[in-house]
Amino acid sequence: MASPSASGEFRGPASDAGSSLEDRGDTMQGAPSRSLNAKRLRMVAENDVQFLANRIAKLKAEEFKAKKEVDKTVTKTKEILANRKNFEHRAVDKLQIQEQVANSKKEERLLMSLNKDKQLKAIWVAKQKVLNEKKEACTSMRKQKEINECRVHIMKEEQRDKNIKRREDIKKEHVYAKMRREKEQNEKLEHARLVYEERIAQEEAERERKEKLAAQLVQQEAQLIYRLKRLHTEKQKAIRDLANAVDVVKADEVEEDIEGDEDEEQHEAAEIVEEETV
Repeated sequence: MASPSASGEFRGPASDAGSSLEDRGDTMQGAPSRSLNAKRLRMVAENDVQFLANRIAKLKAEEFKAKKEVDKTVTKTKEILANRKNFEHRAVDKLQIQEQVANSKKEERLLMSLNKDKQLKAIWVAKQKVLNEKKEACTSMRKQKEINECRVHIMKEEQRDKNIKRREDIKKEHVYAKMRREKEQNEKLEHARLVYEERIAQEEAERERKEKLAAQLVQQEAQLIYRLKRLHTEKQKAIRDLANAVDVVKADEVEEDIEGDEDEEQHEAAEIVEEETV
């Protein structure tokens, strides 16, 4: 079910899942605010699309319901008109039978003036005729009723088949929509995974480059320390030579001056190594 966002729009489940994945990726990698704003705008657009899709689905359902009611009303109207037509036919048949009976009665009254045998024969013939006509009328009405029942049954079967087909189409549409949503979700997850792996690969490459640089700086530091130690040894040797050449007091003073200078040079060399390491 869609949920309202901070801007008043509605957000669907697919957009919530995608936004949560992207927010996690941005949190891990520290994406800039500009990227977040672009993603938020895209999420708003996706929420609008989801809201409109839900609205269209609802309108389609309402349209289907209205069409179904119209079809039902038309079918009921046709049945009422058919029943009314059958009733009119039966009424006409009944009037015809009544007219025939009246005519038969008239013929009987006319035949009564004739001799008894002819009158009886005429009455019998008239009665047989009326009976045959009644039989034919009943048979015709029965056949018409059966035809009408068959028509109604056929119409009901056709309507039932239409409803079944419509339900199957709706189910297929739901299944296809679900498959599309799952595919889009999987594509989003795969894209997020690829982006995350690419960032990890970049971080690994950067780490390896820094490690190589650190190894180079350590090697340079070791070389500088070695050279400083060698210079210190040479200075010590020079001091001993100088002490042998002059008296002891002057040698001590010179040694103190040289050691002070040596300490300053070692301090400056250490600062240079530290700056190169950083």
